[in-house]
Amino acid sequence: MGYELASRIYEPVNSFLEKPTGGRRARRGLIEKAHGKVIELGVGTGLNLPLYREDVEVFGVDVSEEMLKKAKRKKSPARVKLVKADARFMPFPDESFDTAVSTFFLCVVSGKGKVLSEVRRVLKPGGLFLAMECSPPKNPIFRGFLSGLSALTSRLTGTDFRLDVGNLLRKNGFEILEERSLVNGAVRVLVAKPSSEP
Repeated sequence: MGYELASRIYEPVNSFLEKPTGGRRARRGLIEKAHGKVIELGVGTGLNLPLYREDVEVFGVDVSEEMLKKAKRKKSPARVKLVKADARFMPFPDESFDTAVSTFFLCVVSGKGKVLSEVRRVLKPGGLFLAMECSPPKNPIFRGFLSGLSALTSRLTGTDFRLDVGNLLRKNGFEILEERSLVNGAVRVLVAKPSSEP
């Protein structure tokens, strides 16, 4: 799917899905944990920007001009800077950020290991990684349905419900501090930090 089309349907689809599932409340609660200088990966249309507190500074990165154009229209209590950049090759010095945020980005982007390596690089010691991502549901029937659906959506939009985001983080040098599930596990909300061992 092209970014121009994605930028048009991203928010309506998310709003439709998040309200009845508690996803919007979970998103708000996760973003409230962000502190200090924040890097948001795949900021997209800026859906999270109104949710940040006024005492944080947010750098939102995305590869899509269309997404960033929409994000620029969002009002936020925080100080926001939007940067066209690839999350696999971020143009920031080591240990630049207190918090990194990913909402439905890791389950879409390719080169997930490289993204997480970059997150580890740009986070300060003790920094937090806040993530809300697609994940395999607990119910085997629901899991089978979404696995089949992922065969299609992973090609069209990149979205893959077969990703176990907790295991992905652990394998790439993160320690999970908090983890909870929504929609029978189809969405995972995690708070993590770089572990002492890479």
